[in-house]
Amino acid sequence: MGILQFFTDGLGKLTDSLVPLGLAVFALVLGFFSILYLNRRRNLLHQERMASLIKGLHYAGVARDVFAKPKPDARDHLLRGLRWLFGGVGVSGALYGYQRLQPAADASSALAGLLAGLVPALLGLAHLLFSWLTRRKSGNTIAAPQSGYRVAGRRF
Repeated sequence: MGILQFFTDGLGKLTDSLVPLGLAVFALVLGFFSILYLNRRRNLLHQERMASLIKGLHYAGVARDVFAKPKPDARDHLLRGLRWLFGGVGVSGALYGYQRLQPAADASSALAGLLAGLVPALLGLAHLLFSWLTRRKSGNTIAAPQSGYRVAGRRF
């Protein structure tokens, strides 16, 4: 009986400290993997850009904008804003509903759950506002395509 008791108590103490330690190690390994992967991907994009410049594609009529970072568009901010807004509303709704369904539910804990999604919802509203202002500033005009082909800086 003493050996069995030792193994059950010892195993319980071991798993109590081993599980959080394992999760922490897993999170660290996942973080390092993502950092290395993103660095490798960034280097690959840089190498591709340099190879295309060396091959002389910019002399063959490819615009310089192809090699530059894309500028954020109003639609990008619109999509980000909608994601943040609906995400915040979803988190607020889920936490509010969870707190209201508890047996010892009180209004203050439910409101605290409701406020948890306030920051993401406000971020979403900020993105939507920026998208609206950017769209108004640009005038909502669609540029007409230019006539003729552009090859090596000359029009034909």
